[in-house]
Amino acid sequence: MSDNDYMTVAGIVQFPARNREAAGKPVRDVTIRAIGNNKKISITVWPSHVDVPIEKGDFIVADGQYSQVPGQTKEGEPTTYHNLSAYALLRFPGSQDAQAAAPKKQEPAPVADNTDDDFPF
Repeated sequence: MSDNDYMTVAGIVQFPARNREAAGKPVRDVTIRAIGNNKKISITVWPSHVDVPIEKGDFIVADGQYSQVPGQTKEGEPTTYHNLSAYALLRFPGSQDAQAAAPKKQEPAPVADNTDDDFPF
């Protein structure tokens, strides 16, 4: 892939979003484990998506400019970092929001007393 490739990725947010600055603007970085290839991809979320809350456990779909950067792990092993600068972003709430939005468990209806004492005949 070249440095100017565009890609759409989808996956579960693995960690809480990190705030930083890029190109003089405040951005958020989120990491997903991508569906299909199981790679961890770091997604830069620009201020144009400031209204999209992103939490660990959310499912997101992002489209944007994709790049790969060679690097090293903490142990000194060679690795490749996968990055996406998101131009379009969709979020589906994770389990925390889903549990809060789930209907409360209803108590079962009372069981009718099936004795014949109340019947006059």
